Amino acid sequence: MTEFNAIYNANVYVNGNSQLGRASQFKLPDISVGQTETKGLGLAGSVKLPSGIEALEGEITWNSFYPDVFTKVYNPFKACQLMVRANIQAFNASGLAAEVPMVVMVMATFSKNPLGTYKPKEKAEFASTFQATEIHQTVSGREVLYYNAFTNQYRVNGVDMLAQMRANIGM
Repeated sequence: MTEFNAIYNANVYVNGNSQLGRASQFKLPDISVGQTETKGLGLAGSVKLPSGIEALEGEITWNSFYPDVFTKVYNPFKACQLMVRANIQAFNASGLAAEVPMVVMVMATFSKNPLGTYKPKEKAEFASTFQATEIHQTVSGREVLYYNAFTNQYRVNGVDMLAQMRANIGM
């Protein structure tokens, strides 16, 4: 039977503290693989080969100013643990078939924090940009993705994609 998944809501945590209702949007980083174009004599075309993971950048849009949060994110020298907890709903022909948790943990340092834009009769929002060095995504407690820039680890569905490279360079 075919199922379709939907995520309609999530909660954000900063250093383990719930920010329920405080964020209007949480944009997780995109996993972007760097590519190097390779050309050679005798080849009619060129190919792009993976060369590594690009720097990870994301953004949280806060629906107001929260001093307890901004005193943490204003410090670019201390990483924050960010977490997004979402509810994945699976639907099939009979309706809602299952609900499972998706959790994404991110170690991040903030690189851009607004002081605000204020307009008459409009609510001020504050978008904070962060750089992530570690991401861990699980669904129903099962690891889907793990990446750590400092330790050269990249796992997909529990399979270590960089094990041989680490061994070859003596890590």
